[in-house]
Amino acid sequence: MIGRRRANLRSALAYLALGWVAVRPVAAAEVWRICLNWAPGADHAPLYLARELGLFQEAGLAVDLRPGGGSADAVAKAQRGECEAAVADFGAVVSARRAGRNAVAVFAIFSDAPLAFVARAPVRLGHPADLTGLRIATDEKELARRLWPEFARRNGLDPGAVTWVQTPNNAKVNALRGGTADAASHTFYHHMTEFSRAFGPSLAVLPYRDHGINPYTQVVAVSERTAETQPGQVAAFVRLLRDAHRDCVAAPEACITALTAANPHLDPELEREKWAVAAPLVRPAGLAASSVGRFEPGRVIAHHGPEAAEAFTNRFLDAAVGAPR
Repeated sequence: MIGRRRANLRSALAYLALGWVAVRPVAAAEVWRICLNWAPGADHAPLYLARELGLFQEAGLAVDLRPGGGSADAVAKAQRGECEAAVADFGAVVSARRAGRNAVAVFAIFSDAPLAFVARAPVRLGHPADLTGLRIATDEKELARRLWPEFARRNGLDPGAVTWVQTPNNAKVNALRGGTADAASHTFYHHMTEFSRAFGPSLAVLPYRDHGINPYTQVVAVSERTAETQPGQVAAFVRLLRDAHRDCVAAPEACITALTAANPHLDPELEREKWAVAAPLVRPAGLAASSVGRFEPGRVIAHHGPEAAEAFTNRFLDAAVGAPR
């Protein structure tokens, strides 16, 4: 069984590799430690795909993927030199800079934010006004909750028009099922699979991004020291990130196979469902392949404030390079 699975993986990846373009190797192979924001999951699958294909190695980077304990932890490790790059929430990068740690985001994993409100029938969520009077399960620290005043302002709502029910993320499904809340705020992409599995076609979703709020969330960051002293390595790494994320959208099965082969404790079907949620955030409809990973400066400032203008860079993304297919 294991041998057949490995053979299928090699076959799928070899087929996918035909579409990849050559990456100019950096001067010498060196270990690049990537601190993840959490345990490996579907959002990290492109990293596992590129590593399995040997593309990092071809670019002179021996990538070591390290599970982590949250975005702030990953950014701090990158700043301390324990990792060369970190997967983290963009807000953690901005916060790190406020604290004097000069991290900089070099790649936007999610071009669209996963933030949303969800509810189950008979509650309807066709328009922001439908939230009026609802009891909303939320974690007061999560981004969706913290952005509510701005969401309300942009959509002509009274910020006091809803009642917040303090609820851990892993208890929101039960809150909706048990009737202690009418709706729930939603910040992390992977929780959408829990709502979908629980409520199926009766699930209603109201995305923030469709109503004026679309901040950057998951990114890849490096320390400014790394960006300045290892620009060739960072450029090669970022180029591979874009190709891997773009190709995982085009060929999700090979991507999930690479992830689950490296992490056999993961449920492949669940990771497929999670990637189906993540893929439209990585490459929204109409986004050019050359724009995957790129930050829009005006949007950064509008959603994250003027101080965030120094917390990202597009210098390692070649705008002239599009998809090889």
